[in-house]
Amino acid sequence: MEVKIIQGTKQIGGCIAEISTSKGKILIDYGDNLDNTDQILIPGLTIKDDLPSAYKAVFITHSHGDHIGCASLIKKDIPIYVNRESMEIHNNLCYFTRSYKKVLRVEKNNIKFFEFNKPIIDNNIPKVTPYIVDHSSYNSAMFLIEEDGKKILHTGDFRNHGKKGSLLTKVLKEIGPVDLLICEGTTLGSENRNFTKESDLIKDFKELLKYDQIYFMCSSTNIDRIVNLYNSFKHTHRFIIDLCMNSITSKLKNIPNSNTFSDVITFVSPKQSKIKEPYQRYIRHTNNVIFDLPFDEKFAVSIKQSMEDYLIANKNKIKNACFIYSMWDGYIDPSWQDAKLRNFIELLKNELHMDFKKIHTSGHASKKAIENLKKIVKPKHVIVIHTIDSSEAKEEAKEIFGKSLLDITDGKTFNLEDL
Repeated sequence: MEVKIIQGTKQIGGCIAEISTSKGKILIDYGDNLDNTDQILIPGLTIKDDLPSAYKAVFITHSHGDHIGCASLIKKDIPIYVNRESMEIHNNLCYFTRSYKKVLRVEKNNIKFFEFNKPIIDNNIPKVTPYIVDHSSYNSAMFLIEEDGKKILHTGDFRNHGKKGSLLTKVLKEIGPVDLLICEGTTLGSENRNFTKESDLIKDFKELLKYDQIYFMCSSTNIDRIVNLYNSFKHTHRFIIDLCMNSITSKLKNIPNSNTFSDVITFVSPKQSKIKEPYQRYIRHTNNVIFDLPFDEKFAVSIKQSMEDYLIANKNKIKNACFIYSMWDGYIDPSWQDAKLRNFIELLKNELHMDFKKIHTSGHASKKAIENLKKIVKPKHVIVIHTIDSSEAKEEAKEIFGKSLLDITDGKTFNLEDL
């Protein structure tokens, strides 16, 4: 078995791992680069070139754009293995951002839906088993690849401090020792790390019940966070979500949405309601839609930057209000290339006089979680991907994995038999 990290040993997001076996080559993930640069072009993989393909399949770990965002470009003769709900979440986000070229379509792409804990048996590829992991994206997966007595575990993005975190140890014990571990290292070397348990955030949210108006911002794919917000405020405030969030949660079983939860409302600002696609189409299939916030009542509502004009127009109705930022700090750090979100939050704080509250926990593995992973699967060799290119990150990886850590760079191929 040969392994090549096409991209990912020096960057977070846009990571691609190639595994070659006697049956052919497979890829794990094909997503967007977070810095908005073009994804690396892999010969024979996409519809952009006419070269014959050596790839027998591509496996997608989860619905975040930096893992699935380029998958729609893959040639139709190459199967794409993905979780059904992950694909639906990705497609919904593509519709709302008008990224129609990124939508995965059964008629255009060779889609194959996998089931967790069930090996994918195909004579054209090695044995691959997907396992569910805890992450800030619904139904995220790690993959175990097996052939000729060798085992490679690709973690994808994971953590153990979320609602499914307790499953991780059980899954890893089932997998057992592996020859090679390809492990995410997103938080290694980072100064801003918060690994509060997802369930403990409810306590922080409930400390805000004194506010009449609670405005919150979190990712529409962060289902655990949405559930925690709902459970925190449902007894005291009307719980209101935006149309994009509702379009995702309504596709999932027992997740707060206005189609099946009588105490959930979907808010669409007047400006948004005039947008033909995708808003008017989704409005037609959404229950309990309102076009004006109930400012005379207590409510908790998810907001987006596109609601800025509406909030400014109703400035005099905003009172005893707070704004919860429940997303990654990096998006509002001065170093982030896009200042629009920072400017929006400054508007909420300074012009609309909302108290600013930052309540969040990482969607990625802590050092302790990675150490626990190592302890259970006892990898002979380790590659860290999805990590920043810094001396601090490298030192922390060495501290965890010691001599088993391989010094691998993007594009370098190595054979497991030679290690």
